[in-house]
Amino acid sequence: MRRVCALCGRETDILIEGLCPDCYRKTHPLARVKRDVVGIVRCPSCGAILYRGRWVKDPRVIEKLILESIEYMGRVTNASIETLSLRHGLNTAVVKVRGSVHGLISDYDEEVNVRVRYSEELCPRCRDMINERERAVIQVRSAVPMNGLLKRLIIDVVRKETIKNERSGFLKIEDTEEGLDIKLSDQSLARSIAYKIHKAVPSRVTESQSVVRGHGDKVITKLSISVALVPLSRGSVIIYLNRPYYVLSYSQGTFRLMELGSREIINVRLSEIIKDGISVPSYETRCVEDRGSRSLEIMIGNDRYVLNGMC
Repeated sequence: MRRVCALCGRETDILIEGLCPDCYRKTHPLARVKRDVVGIVRCPSCGAILYRGRWVKDPRVIEKLILESIEYMGRVTNASIETLSLRHGLNTAVVKVRGSVHGLISDYDEEVNVRVRYSEELCPRCRDMINERERAVIQVRSAVPMNGLLKRLIIDVVRKETIKNERSGFLKIEDTEEGLDIKLSDQSLARSIAYKIHKAVPSRVTESQSVVRGHGDKVITKLSISVALVPLSRGSVIIYLNRPYYVLSYSQGTFRLMELGSREIINVRLSEIIKDGISVPSYETRCVEDRGSRSLEIMIGNDRYVLNGMC
């Protein structure tokens, strides 16, 4: 039996709430736009997009912002942006939605027009970089004078962490008499660098925050991180509490030392060495053989020490 659509008057085999499938589709959109305009803000320097209060360096965020502005009224199997041209000011994105609003209607495509307002502004990191604004400083100091090898190791850590963080912002390394000062605009990167150094070299890390300006919930802070290095490893010879020691090992913040004169073995916390201080004497080492056994000979000035089985 042929039926008549209440809207267009055509005869049809299928009626849905008194309407033919075409008229039902027209009066029941598959999708609608939830807001008048979608705002897209992009940093012209690094390309990051402002998304829910955070700057995200992912071009897919643009698509996400547009698709999140659409409310689906039926069963949707796919939604994709067909056309989008981002120029300053108002633009129109055409989104193709595929699905159906009723079980008696096969899947079909429907287009939705989304108004997009595009603008550009510098993200905080790029603004800080341009202004060379310092938000964090890592002060790297050492219990013994830092040599070129140790400084290169630290600079290499900074380089690798900066490469991993594409939006590192302002960064400056200063070589001072006391050690190295690493100045940054990114506090999270500063923490990452500090703890990578800590992992590479026996050290103690402490940090503090100070308010630069603002009050309440809108304060701008500066992060200060101190990395106190104790660059010792097995085989190092040091003077600690006026006695010569040979470093046997380091584990979990504790050095195992052998006093060269008495051969007494002691455990000393890294924090104690930082507090008490150490020095590295001028010394020479060599392996010597005596009656078929090899020993380590250590010469500190006129003093000679022999450690059996240590060579």
